[in-house]
Amino acid sequence: MSILRRTALAIVAATPIMSTTATTGEAQGLSQIDSELRQHIDFRALLFRACLGEHECTVGDITLRALRLNDDNESWRQATIYWDPIDGIGVQNGAQNDEIDFDERLEIRFASAQTVAKVWYSDLFHSEDRRYGSFATDRVEGEPEDAEIAGMTMIAAGQEINTDTYSAQDRLPWAPFNQEVSARFEENGDLRRRVIIQDDLVTVLAPSGTGDQEDLLLQNEIGKIDKEKKAIFEGTETFEIDLAGILTEFHGTNLFAFGTNNYEQVQSVADNETELNNLRLVAERKRQTIQMSNGEVGVDLSDATGLDGLDFFAPFDASNDFSIAGIVLADQEG
Repeated sequence: MSILRRTALAIVAATPIMSTTATTGEAQGLSQIDSELRQHIDFRALLFRACLGEHECTVGDITLRALRLNDDNESWRQATIYWDPIDGIGVQNGAQNDEIDFDERLEIRFASAQTVAKVWYSDLFHSEDRRYGSFATDRVEGEPEDAEIAGMTMIAAGQEINTDTYSAQDRLPWAPFNQEVSARFEENGDLRRRVIIQDDLVTVLAPSGTGDQEDLLLQNEIGKIDKEKKAIFEGTETFEIDLAGILTEFHGTNLFAFGTNNYEQVQSVADNETELNNLRLVAERKRQTIQMSNGEVGVDLSDATGLDGLDFFAPFDASNDFSIAGIVLADQEG
């Protein structure tokens, strides 16, 4: 493994190609998310703070569960739910501490079968390649390059019935939205590690371990064989492997210490309704006044009837970390 030193740079996670039926959400006014979710399932609402730090939680008729892919790349283990009144629901302890990353899943289940009219995402942006160094990694079929992409699977009668992807609508803003809401949040305050697979090269950004040294850019070439040992493999049958398994080599890499800062700031006021409500209200006001995006994408769904729930995931081969802001159920409208 080679080690290169460089200044801090967030490299967006990506893994092998995954093809789904692609659908793009319509562009909305930035404040539309607040008016629509006010009468529906708003995961930014204070009711859902009970989910912060839990593997599974039930709020009313909604159950949420966080999962992370095991090292075998086939089975899932329990993970921890993230919540805040600005972004909504994510999964903790991945490459991004507050959002759903490529090896994480958020499951949402309804107490009874529902028709889902719309899903609202947050933290989905495009035009971030220049800032985050994710050039030429966005290869999800039917989706644009240089755009964060969210994946969603519909569940009915306990079975997966449809999987779609949804891409960002808004440009990455000049500063993180959460910082505009409160100075207690810091830029990259949720960054723990960045992993990217691009062609035959795996790259991981990790901290150097000291405050006065540049971050480490670790690189490992996939499939590289020592020339002196290459003869060992002559005449043997070859086969393809899931490149996601290569990521296990990096599970022991350091995490950025400040990657839990924003979570700690939310946790410190989790029992203070006044503080939490203030964060929520300031976020609404920012969307209305300075027209600054938090990566909101509202996706209208058709034929999403009789659903037991929804599974959210970050597709491979894309800029992929996002949050779930809310859901509109058809029988709640009006």
